[in-house]
Amino acid sequence: MFNKKHTDVCVIGAGPVGLVAAHALADQNIEFAQFDSADGCHTHSYALALLPESMELLDRLGVAEQILERSMKVPKVAIYHANDRKAELDYAQLNSGFPHLTVIRQCELEKILLQTLRAKGHKPHWHHRVRYMTENDHHVMVEVDRTIQGMTGYAYAHIDTQIDKILQYRANYVIGADGHRSAARRVTNIDFNETGAAKTYAVFEFKVDAELPNEMRIIVDDQGSHIFWPMPDNYCRFSFEVDVEDAPIETIDKEHCLVYKGKSAYPLLDEAHLAGFVSQHAQWFNGTAEEIRWRTLVHFERRMAESFGRNRIWLAGDAAHLTAPGGMLSMNIGMHEAYDLVERLSLDSDELRQSALANYSSDRIDEWSGLLDLDGLLQRESADPWIVAHKDSLAANLPASGDTRHALLEQVHLDDAMTA
Repeated sequence: MFNKKHTDVCVIGAGPVGLVAAHALADQNIEFAQFDSADGCHTHSYALALLPESMELLDRLGVAEQILERSMKVPKVAIYHANDRKAELDYAQLNSGFPHLTVIRQCELEKILLQTLRAKGHKPHWHHRVRYMTENDHHVMVEVDRTIQGMTGYAYAHIDTQIDKILQYRANYVIGADGHRSAARRVTNIDFNETGAAKTYAVFEFKVDAELPNEMRIIVDDQGSHIFWPMPDNYCRFSFEVDVEDAPIETIDKEHCLVYKGKSAYPLLDEAHLAGFVSQHAQWFNGTAEEIRWRTLVHFERRMAESFGRNRIWLAGDAAHLTAPGGMLSMNIGMHEAYDLVERLSLDSDELRQSALANYSSDRIDEWSGLLDLDGLLQRESADPWIVAHKDSLAANLPASGDTRHALLEQVHLDDAMTA
């Protein structure tokens, strides 16, 4: 029943972060095996946004052109309080080859990453579920269940997941890009600590009967933070923060922190509530929903791993952090983390690799501390007092990182990094 194999790196997870790791490994000619328990790339149609730095990274991997062909460029972010436009962040002013946010459906992004990965001679092992891992000073043993779908039961037959074969991989290193329930994180006994209260959002994607503004909008009010994204074909996406008492935690599927509800299955997701959310939080919105394509309640925990790995098992993406949804930072920064890990693993000797990896965790924690904590920023007299008062709500929802983030904050006079 056991099938033993050897490889240099095991990548666990084949979402955007795991696929970026696979591309980087392929480009470095590092032998690897990639596992995902799913049966293929996600079929989710919901949109996500790629930051300018993420597009520069994807360009280095040779996939930016295809992404641009299937995406929408959003050049601005506006910050609102009800109908009051408080600030504007203009990506067109950035010194970047991609001076915009790139909005694309997750399924399209993953299809592109998979197609181009196949062109490089690699593909993930689908239906492969990591059972456990053990490590020593020299390697990691990864035991994997290869699963199949089979019919079980007698009086009431149903489809169930069954183990077809157990595989053992001996790897030098593991990259855990396997989400918030990360097997890689659990096997290393790394704590996944809360960094703030969890938040719940009612999310709608729908077609509109009016022209949409071509900008992301962050709406901050007494009820929380709410996000508007324009999408291709006159669709848009709204995420409205709701009180957890109105969306009880027991309604959330704890396996995925996500529960889909149909047209009338849950009151918060019906047309009347959508109209009420828009009227309360986005008074500037003029359109009417013609077709609601997708609606859901999403429960976002805010967590950070105490360490981004140790020894021969390292983490990237949601396996190491969960943040507020507005800025889509966890996925975007996660792709850079995966690429950075491969850069360190590509060094010539195990001694050099170990030395470089020793700093990986502290580098990442320092980066996230800067992204999520704006308390130390200089507040100049020219800054809008409302923006200053709500800077912590804006930090996690601002879709920007690195030099881009500093340049955008400079536009609203909140950043001291460029002037101190």
